[in-house]
Amino acid sequence: MKILVLGNDGRTHALVWKLFNSPQSDQIICAPGNGGTSQLAFQEDLDPENAAEVARWAFDENIDLIVPAGSEPLRTGLVDEVVAMHLGVYGPSQRSTRLEQSRCYAKEFLLHHKLPTARGRTFTNLATAEKYLASQPLPVVIKADNPNVGDGIFEDRYAALAALNELFTSRTVDGRNDGVVIEEFLTGARVTFSAFTDGRTALSLLPTRLYDRLYEDNRGPVAAGMGAYTSNSTYANKLTTYLNRHLMHPLVAALDQAGLPYWGILGLDCIITPQGPRITALRCSLRNMEAQVVLPRMEDDLLPIIQATITRRLNQLPALRWRDEASVGIGLVVQGYPHHFAVGGVIEGLSEVEAGVLIFHDQTHNPGGLRYTANRQRGTSPLSVLIGGTGGRMAAMTTTGGHVLTVVALAATLYGARGRALLNAERITFPGRYYRTDIATREFA
Repeated sequence: MKILVLGNDGRTHALVWKLFNSPQSDQIICAPGNGGTSQLAFQEDLDPENAAEVARWAFDENIDLIVPAGSEPLRTGLVDEVVAMHLGVYGPSQRSTRLEQSRCYAKEFLLHHKLPTARGRTFTNLATAEKYLASQPLPVVIKADNPNVGDGIFEDRYAALAALNELFTSRTVDGRNDGVVIEEFLTGARVTFSAFTDGRTALSLLPTRLYDRLYEDNRGPVAAGMGAYTSNSTYANKLTTYLNRHLMHPLVAALDQAGLPYWGILGLDCIITPQGPRITALRCSLRNMEAQVVLPRMEDDLLPIIQATITRRLNQLPALRWRDEASVGIGLVVQGYPHHFAVGGVIEGLSEVEAGVLIFHDQTHNPGGLRYTANRQRGTSPLSVLIGGTGGRMAAMTTTGGHVLTVVALAATLYGARGRALLNAERITFPGRYYRTDIATREFA
């Protein structure tokens, strides 16, 4: 099978790595890819968000399956573009991506179907929103409809009103200004949880704790990708069962009830409050960092699951099998991330990493990477080309952005996986390297 993976971040590398290990994959092309994916898959210069370009290229190159790592290609209508070309795309249609792309739509969907979420409302009128805000206890959360705009937590009512006015009077980059969500502030561990679904059946993955603050103790600016982990403890297993039964399965049933066709990855972000988990966002793809710590624990071949999802046969598959180990991922970033940082630094120490520890690349460049040649003979092994084409030498890997690598280690316990990840993170160096040392110190806290 000839597979095209779209993306260039760490989850892209994790997906390529997982698909590369499938005996059913003959050839993998990654567009645009990064330094890590170029060691396992051929690279092609395509814009993942240009649905028409991707569809035409995939058709011309006889691609059997397109796997977007993120939801951007789905949002721009990739599924709708290839529907007449008989190409498989792992993900929902453009219509269904509104669950992720519109916070107002997602909030109304959750409220209408009585799914557990934070108390709040959506607004498209400033005056009504101001009246509601005045009646709510502080702190309060205000979210723009467009998830790319971000959100804010406000403890001062005047600051909240000013932010509300700014959201209604300004327009986003893509011209959208479709309202806001105002909801209560929730406290607790932030967890992401995903499933493979064909719209009727859901095969759930593992709850993942993500770290998105730059400094230890979750201080400092928002900085995606600082760390993540999954656990194999009794609590983690019970949490998986609870999220699956009370959040994921009702969510899939709600999609079916709403007549919203869906296949691919369905994800939710939630906060584990004292009253139970509350959904804060919906997603159409794995999160970056979630893929890096979840996929290494999956014992099943990913490709048959993808095929069963697209053909609506997930109910014929057995429950997923998982390695009875915890996984910890530590993000290695350049000092100055996420705002101002240097690029082009040489990465050293990759060859010193312990066997069994995985390094997933986010923003790296490999000068000796594999390039795709149009209509290359099927069945050619990327690994054999890599070995034969480098003459036994690997070109120096360099940084191309602020979030460079993720070091992922597995062990019998969360504590053991954390120690192993920290030990190997220290072995990798590049100019300005920084990472948090407190990842996974406390389980789901």
